[in-house]
Amino acid sequence: MAPGRGLGAANAVAAEAVRSPGMVGELVAALGDEREVVVVRAANALKKVQAAKPERVMPFAKKILRAAMGCEVLFARWSLVQVVGALPLRGRDKGLAVEMMFEALRGEGGLLRTLGMQGLVNFSRDDAALRRRVRPVVEEFLANGTPAMRARARMLLPLVRG
Repeated sequence: MAPGRGLGAANAVAAEAVRSPGMVGELVAALGDEREVVVVRAANALKKVQAAKPERVMPFAKKILRAAMGCEVLFARWSLVQVVGALPLRGRDKGLAVEMMFEALRGEGGLLRTLGMQGLVNFSRDDAALRRRVRPVVEEFLANGTPAMRARARMLLPLVRG
């Protein structure tokens, strides 16, 4: 499935989930569907819900993290890496999410790698030890990434310099 195609009513579903909190659970459950198109639509809708009402996805953080870690569908991973990278995780869950972001850095597409870098920077904001690990990653993207990667790295570098 090509990006941007086959998303069906993802925008309408996301808008409905923003109004109906119970629907977010249905989107999370859909991440486990056998049909790729359903997983992609659910992940995309969750990303949109999180952007509008982050508190709606918070109760499902662990389930979303576990679904994201097992997701093999590239277009869904794009959305799930963004969702997980913006969740305020702690402890073991944060460790798993950080591991997932480092895995995204080795991903097959530049967008996935860029989103992984963004997620790592997000998780490093209150974590000096992680910031020390993430800074060289951002510097590498700045030096050797695609133009889009370099642009994002320029924006993120000040956040990991401290």
